[in-house]
Amino acid sequence: MKRTYNPPPQLCGAFLFVVFAPSQHPPPGSGQAPPSRRRSRRRGGAGALQRARPDPDMEARGQQAAAGAGLRGELEARLRTLGISPLCVEHPEVFTVEELMRHVGHLRGGHSKNLFLRDKKKKGLWLVTALHDRQVNLNDLGKKLGLGSGTLRFADEKAMQEKLKVGQGCATPLALFCDTGGDVRLVLDAGFLDGGYDRVYFHPMTNAVTMGLTPEDFLRFVKSTGHDPLLIHFEDNGK
Repeated sequence: MKRTYNPPPQLCGAFLFVVFAPSQHPPPGSGQAPPSRRRSRRRGGAGALQRARPDPDMEARGQQAAAGAGLRGELEARLRTLGISPLCVEHPEVFTVEELMRHVGHLRGGHSKNLFLRDKKKKGLWLVTALHDRQVNLNDLGKKLGLGSGTLRFADEKAMQEKLKVGQGCATPLALFCDTGGDVRLVLDAGFLDGGYDRVYFHPMTNAVTMGLTPEDFLRFVKSTGHDPLLIHFEDNGK
């Protein structure tokens, strides 16, 4: 049986359909026990339906999203203090450059990809922020940083959460305000600053939003966190 619920005006004419399923209880006098009792006897009194177990990964993602929203608020407050007015575009969570560009590729400017790295001896942490279509060769980068070939590794997510307060898919130079100890070195693609872009784009502590700033405002923000970026030109992937 289906009944139509007439919603109050604030629901803008939406409809809620309530479906009543036929009763599963046996007719009186049939001698049959209700389903829950029959199930209990078959299971030796184990009881009612098992409750759905919580998904720990989903819970972790929910906690990360809540934390990211709070940190995004802190970031935006810091930008306001600096007199910076960013452009924000919301989209589904993204974890790869390809996913990101499907949602923001129409925005003109310099889009980014970010690598959170450590050296082989775990003595240094590096956030590498390059234009999304640039090639980042870790061996070549290690040489340019004076570390030698084969010295750079991807840092684990725990280290990134500890230093930048963000998790997988959310690495961003906008998180450098969380690195109050100055433990993370920023390696920045020089193309963000000299590429002639009106805006450059990064995640603001969450991978469900992309934030655009002018190159000048971005550099001013980074320096306000106490980080002086090391500028490197990365090669285009097509070369």
